[in-house]
Amino acid sequence: MISLFIDTSSSDVSIAIVKDNIILGSINKSSIKEHSKHVANDIKTLLDNNSISPKEVNTIMVCVGPGSFTGIRIGVTIAKTYGYLVNNSLYPMSSLKELALSTKEKKEYIMSLISAKNNNYYIGLYDENYEEVVNEQFMNETNIIELIKEYNPTLVGDNIYTLGEYSTSKVDLDILSIINYYKNKRKVMSHELLPNYLKQPQALENKND
Repeated sequence: MISLFIDTSSSDVSIAIVKDNIILGSINKSSIKEHSKHVANDIKTLLDNNSISPKEVNTIMVCVGPGSFTGIRIGVTIAKTYGYLVNNSLYPMSSLKELALSTKEKKEYIMSLISAKNNNYYIGLYDENYEEVVNEQFMNETNIIELIKEYNPTLVGDNIYTLGEYSTSKVDLDILSIINYYKNKRKVMSHELLPNYLKQPQALENKND
């Protein structure tokens, strides 16, 4: 079983080729506002370096958000195109749950945060089995602090965030843990894959006001 892992939901691009629970190759780099220039070439490089043809890839694991509007759109578009051309199964992944799956410090609950600017965040709150306790959503800092007080979760993020007296730990993606979790979840066809922005980009919100 060969899986292609794609996450372009933040300023960091994470791409990996995994075969039988072994990472054959990965690319992790910061390419702010340049995802569209690199992702397709990076995928080709990983496949070529491991002598794998596109048709040999069995599944595509792609992060659908939330996070960077442009980054998500690029990752989803590439995954849909690739999946359509070689008839692959696609597995949509949550950027927030990816963070929860990657942490080694676990309490009864885990809260993941990704900055949405202006003291707002995308948040996910999960139990020890990674089931949602609170639906993933866009939330302001005040309401998040109330949830933290109620659940006392392990706090993780794609960066270090300070909310009042609380701080997140920055975690690096544990690609194998993420793939092993999502491979048992619902797969979709290319036309079914949708981005999960959780909120409109600011430019569209201003236009609609």
